[in-house]
Amino acid sequence: MKNTLLAQISELNQGGKNRLYRVIESFLFENEIDISSEQAKIKLSNANDCPHCESKRTRKNGRQYGVQRFVCNNCKKNFRVSTGSATAHLKKKDLLKVYIPHFLSGYSLVKCAQLTGISKQTSFDWRHKILSALGKQQKEVTLSGICETDDVFLAYSEKGNQHLTREPKKRGKSVFIKKKRGINDDKVAILISCDRKANKHLQVATRGRISTQDVSSILKDKIESKTVLCTDSHRSYQAFAKANKLEHQTIKVSAKEYKKGIYHIQHVNQTAQDLKKWLDKFNGVSTKYLQNYLNWYALKEIIDKSQNPVKETICLIAFSFTALNEFKEISNLPYLY
Repeated sequence: MKNTLLAQISELNQGGKNRLYRVIESFLFENEIDISSEQAKIKLSNANDCPHCESKRTRKNGRQYGVQRFVCNNCKKNFRVSTGSATAHLKKKDLLKVYIPHFLSGYSLVKCAQLTGISKQTSFDWRHKILSALGKQQKEVTLSGICETDDVFLAYSEKGNQHLTREPKKRGKSVFIKKKRGINDDKVAILISCDRKANKHLQVATRGRISTQDVSSILKDKIESKTVLCTDSHRSYQAFAKANKLEHQTIKVSAKEYKKGIYHIQHVNQTAQDLKKWLDKFNGVSTKYLQNYLNWYALKEIIDKSQNPVKETICLIAFSFTALNEFKEISNLPYLY
């Protein structure tokens, strides 16, 4: 039996071995990892900030079901260590540790649900609550040194929407249907930025062409003052760099200029290419949930290289106390209308 099992493992490809490792790892570290305790540690280190108004003027307010409660002196609302987090109101919180290895393996929602013992809807909700929590890292990332920035466009998608306000599109191309050429509202602009320290920031900017205002709203608080900004010749980047007094190196790709000494945009272009390939395996991502997948991709390399990807993911989840509100507000994102 032992030899048969070892033989079957040896026949697995590298991807299969990695998935098996994560499943075994989840069992080995199951008793070590506790989501609630991780949240409590982080909450104490953040001086018990209020998840409702982010005020630091809070105090203890007794216990409920054995769990410490707090009250905010600013907004007068009560909260616990899990309030506003991805694990708030979860009825099967212990199964999250079983779910996460399957989630990290990239299994479908249905397969994650079957392997975890939950419904498909719960599997969907858990995936996007986790991804909403990972968005906190995107909000706090800063770029320094040499920062490369570029925009990439994906087709606007309403995948899963059962109440379309337009005629459903037919698969394949038709000579009878006029296609919009160039950049238009049928495209979603994603602004990708990365520095030479492997820090990444990806955010959905708008539908159609990006403007200086779009670039500024996304990058204004992300780039340190002495950073050198490397971009193509788009005027929005030039205006942003000038307004924020940043050194700006323009790479004119249209003129077959790909490098100026140490300055280029090859890293960000490679990131854009890898992102598109990675998104393909999901068989289309709804624009409504696109930002969540960008959150995942930005941290994917960090999680994969971790000695314990499951624990790393749980720590990242525990770090966010606004994930639940962000999950609820997905339908109100401005670029959906």
